[in-house]
Amino acid sequence: MTRLLTVLLFSLPLLAQAASGAWSRESGGILLNVGSQTMSGPLLTPNGPIPASASITRISWRITLLNPPPPGLQIKLCTQARCVALDALAGQRALPAAMKPDDGFRFIYAVNARGQLRPPVNVVRQHLTVNYR
Repeated sequence: MTRLLTVLLFSLPLLAQAASGAWSRESGGILLNVGSQTMSGPLLTPNGPIPASASITRISWRITLLNPPPPGLQIKLCTQARCVALDALAGQRALPAAMKPDDGFRFIYAVNARGQLRPPVNVVRQHLTVNYR
């Protein structure tokens, strides 16, 4: 009995790790030519099923632009139900509990400016990694 209990206690960390996972997606982005316009990037979704009870522990992202970002560039990461503002072209953060790891995610771009953007905001690549438990 003691031996069985010892085996179970040592296997608990392994069971906790088995319930964790991550998915990553990468895509081309958008071309934003005009200020005060909102553009949505492609939908990024997991490549397989995620357990219904899973919750996001952390996301990381990296956005590559052809040119330096213009003043007033705003980037959000959105699901169908909710958005969160991202304060940099790359980073990591936790997300609200309402956002689930099996949601589809989109990067949303806008520039707080009027008129034509010169040069335009050209998102060459957008990468998202979603870690969950």
